[in-house]
Parts: sequence; C-alpha cells; structure tokens
Amino acid sequence: MTRKMPGAQPPVPAAPASTQPEVDTGAGKTARSVRWSFGAVVARQGFQILSAVILARILGPQSYGVIASATVYISLVALVLDQGLSAALIQRPEVTRRVAGATVTLNLLIACLLGTATWFAAPWVAAFFRVSELEPILQLLAFAIPVKALAITPRAMLSRELRLHRVGAADIAAAAAGSAAGIGAAFAGTGPWAMVYQVVVTDVVCGVALVVASKGPLPNFSFRAVVPLLKFSSSIFATDCLAYFSRNMDNILVGRFLGVAALSLYGMAYRILVMPVQLIGQTVNRVMFPAFARAAQDPALVAGKLVAATRILAISAIPLMVYVACAAPILVNLVLGQDWLPAAALVSVLAIGGARETVFYITPSLMKGLGQGRLIIRYEILAAVVQVGGIIIGLQFGLLGVAVGYAAAGFVLTPVLLRIQKSLTGVTARSQLGTIFPGAHAAAWGAAGYGLLSLTDLGDAGMLFAGLGVFLLAAVAILWLFHRRMLKAYVRDAASLVGRKKPATSKPDGGLHE
Repeated sequence: MTRKMPGAQPPVPAAPASTQPEVDTGAGKTARSVRWSFGAVVARQGFQILSAVILARILGPQSYGVIASATVYISLVALVLDQGLSAALIQRPEVTRRVAGATVTLNLLIACLLGTATWFAAPWVAAFFRVSELEPILQLLAFAIPVKALAITPRAMLSRELRLHRVGAADIAAAAAGSAAGIGAAFAGTGPWAMVYQVVVTDVVCGVALVVASKGPLPNFSFRAVVPLLKFSSSIFATDCLAYFSRNMDNILVGRFLGVAALSLYGMAYRILVMPVQLIGQTVNRVMFPAFARAAQDPALVAGKLVAATRILAISAIPLMVYVACAAPILVNLVLGQDWLPAAALVSVLAIGGARETVFYITPSLMKGLGQGRLIIRYEILAAVVQVGGIIIGLQFGLLGVAVGYAAAGFVLTPVLLRIQKSLTGVTARSQLGTIFPGAHAAAWGAAGYGLLSLTDLGDAGMLFAGLGVFLLAAVAILWLFHRRMLKAYVRDAASLVGRKKPATSKPDGGLHE
C-alpha cells in the first residue's frame, strides 16, 4: 500500500539468530496451501460430524446436552489460551525463532493457570448449567489443557509461511484419531465421557504433529521479545472475547434457562451454521489472512483479493445452505433420528444465518491482515451488543426465537461490514452486493425447484437426493442464463486458487483476468 495503514505494526528488528523463513507467495505455494487447507477442513469436519452424529444417536438429546454444555466451556478455554498471539505472529512482517519460542512458554504458563482454574471452576460451571455430570468431565479435561497449548505457536508459524499442508496433515491425523477414540468410547458405553477421549486424543496427536512439523520453536524466557506483539495481540484477544460471548451467548442462555435437552437441539442445529464457515470460510481465510497481510502495501491488490474471495464464498456457500434449510426435516430425521426432529426448524433458520456469516467471514481476516486492531475492537463491541440483544429478545419466544434472533442480528450487522470493507479497500457496498447477488439469486430458484418437487410423494430418501439434483440444476441454470460473466469469473478464480490456472493480473473489481 502506498500509505501506511492506521494501526499497522512496525517490523520487529531481526535478531542475530533469526531464522525468518522465506515465504513463497507465488501461485504454486498458495494453491497447494488452499488444497491442503480445504482437504484438512473437509476431513476434520467429516470426522467431527461423524462422531457427533454417532454420539447424538447413542445418547439422545438429554444426555448429549452434557457434551454440548462442556463444549461451550472448552471453547472459552481455547480462546484464552491463544490471547491473540498466533494472529500477531502471522500478521507481523518478521518474526524470529526467539520471539516464537517465548510465545510457546507464555502459552504453556497460561495453560497451567487455566488448568488449575478449570479444576476449581468445574463445580460452579456444572451448577450454572444444572448438570452434575459436567463437574468430573471438566476436572479431567483440565489436565489436558497444556497439551492443547503446545499446538498454538507451531500452527501460527506454519501458517505465516503458508506451509498449510503441514497444518492440514496434522489436523487430519488428529481428527481421525480423536473421532475413532470418541466413537469407540461411545460404543463401549462410556456415555458423555466419550467426549473426553475424543478431545484428549485429538489434542495430543495435533500438538505432537505440529511441533514436529515446525521443528519447535523451543520454549525460552525472553518475554521482553514478545512485547512488540502485545499491542496487536491484545486487540485481537479483546475482540475474540467479545466475539465468543456474542456468538455463544445463545448457547449459554439456552443451557441455563431452557435446559440441556434444549441446548442439545440448539447445539446440533448450530453445527449446521458453522459447517460452511469452517468448510468454506476457514479454507479461504487461512490463505487470505496472510495474503492480506503480505499485500497490505498494494490497495488495488487487496481490493481484488477481497472481491474475488467474496465471489467464491457467496456462490459456494449460499446455495448449499439454502438447500440445507429446505431439506432440514428430512436431513434431521434420516441422520439423527426422530428424537431430534424438533431441531429441524432451528436448522432451517441457522442455515440461512450460516450462509450470511460465511460470506462475511472474510471481513475479520481483512481487518487482521491490515493490522486494524482498534477497528476490530469497535466492530466486535457493536456486534456483541446487537447479537446478544437479538438472542435475549428471541429467548422470550423459546428455542426457535433464539435461532431467529441470532440469525436476524447477523443481517442487521451486514451494512456495517460492507462499510468497513469500503473504508479499507475502496470496494463499494453496491459492488460487494453485486458480487453476492448471483449466489442468492441462484439459491432462490433452487429453493423454488425443491419446493415444487416436494409436492410429489418420493419418500424421505428419494426427496433428499432428487431434491438436491433439482436444486442444483435450477441454481446452475440461473447462474448460466443471468450471471454468466460472474460464473466464469468464479470458475476462473477458484481454478487459480487451487492452482489450475495462474492469473496474470488482479484488478480492483476483484476479477482475476488473463
């Protein structure tokens, strides 16, 4: 960028023992990173969904609520462990092994404190959710928290070097091992304790694999070297905390006031929301965050990357999630069983919310990549107020009201995200909405086709697959007939992203042209 971005951090002076990696930002390495990142997310989500479905079918909504309530707490622990340091390591122009080693030590010390706090807080957390079985589960998981901390810095160092194939391999191995342990424990009759087996095995395998892949870095006590990271990391940590509470307040309030059975239904539906975010959004953003950081000195390049990423996210996620919303009753009945049918309406609502969240998942990565720590804090404060407000209002109308409140709050925040994108890149809201519209247009016609087919009597299985075919046929036809230029750009961008075609230039409108 021709001017220094507000809030951007100055480079860390290289220490004599610096082992700053040479980051290959070429298309080949980026493409391999995308393929591995996508493969890792698909595999990890596949294993996690498989284990979640098996546990849900074995335990039922009431017992599965113990796992759902434990997940809320464990997610908070994972957030506090990082404290934004991994994002600071990725965003920083230069990082020495001494700095990285000091962050390892800091993470381990914090993990020990969190493990101790978790042990003593377990009775209080169990009492809050009114689930007595939760106390011993959290106390055992407290001993595994330092293992989780081992993976944080190695993951960040591999990500900043775009060595995502190493991260992907670790994630796949960990997800496979953890899911096998959890499923095996469930079949052995351990009940909610199956989660403990899954979490511990996953963290051990992932931590060991990432430490080996990154060759350290070795812990040290040079905490003064970490100080330059703290300004940016503290901003990220503050915003992540706000994001956690705004995005988990629904789970917390549902578990507290509606009970763990309701939390099970809501938590399972919420998995549908996060699926596209993790499968599509995280795949793109794992590459785009460091890419935005490296391209921060070129406004046109940043703008082009933003629009191209939005196009990929919109056309990939919106039709997928609208189909899930349409087929929710059949999906829930076939996959989870009749005991879980009350979750179908929640799945439909949260799937629509998940489509929106996936498309705009790129904005936080843009702000982080450009070093906009203060802007992130301001946005997350606003987001927390709006989302928590929507959830509290929805709570008055029961479980479905919570889902509607959560999803509606996200749409209320959309104009703010568009304004942030414009202020950072110059890409107008109209241009961004024009990029998003083809995916929404195609999804609407796909839903219409699915609705017409649902008037026939095909049975659940027949409707599921025939409905998917009709939905896809209608969506692709609309894209080809009315948005052919955008469809070709989507195919070209996706191909270049995975290394099938190398773009010659990137223009401010986001198109990748030969």
